[in-house]
Amino acid sequence: MRKTWMLILPLVATMWACGSGSFETEDIEENTATATDPKNKNKGPMGDVVFKDTVFMFGDVKDGESVQHTYTFKNTGEAPLSIANVVAQCGCTTPEYTHEVVAPGESGKVTATFNSSNRGGPGGILNEKSITVTFENSKTTEVVLKFKANVIAPEGSVSEEELMGGDEHGH
Repeated sequence: MRKTWMLILPLVATMWACGSGSFETEDIEENTATATDPKNKNKGPMGDVVFKDTVFMFGDVKDGESVQHTYTFKNTGEAPLSIANVVAQCGCTTPEYTHEVVAPGESGKVTATFNSSNRGGPGGILNEKSITVTFENSKTTEVVLKFKANVIAPEGSVSEEELMGGDEHGH
């Protein structure tokens, strides 16, 4: 009896893994995948994202301070979606994001942590940064999230303009 189960179990597992789902001829005919773009763009229902905000202003930030903002989105589409990739514009920004699949009607998030060290001047220097978020199985494939921070360094510190050979007043 044990040998019979040893033979049947792999067969059942293989059948289960392959699935018993069927496909229609249209699934093949409407497949847009190519060698240079292997993703099929016509594969049934898709999710879609709507962000609560895509631009955020931190205001004045002390040089050396780390600040954080969370961008939230909702899947307004008909199918689950996921975040495929998140890329920060520079090393001063660290993104964290929802790694789980986001079902229709559910929400996800992308959190940006900005380290303002050595990014300011005595009068303040406006820093504008971005994070690019790429989605899978979504009508919206990419969203750019932006933030601004006016980074103020302590009195007596050297400004970015002074480092570039001038001073803050253009003299």
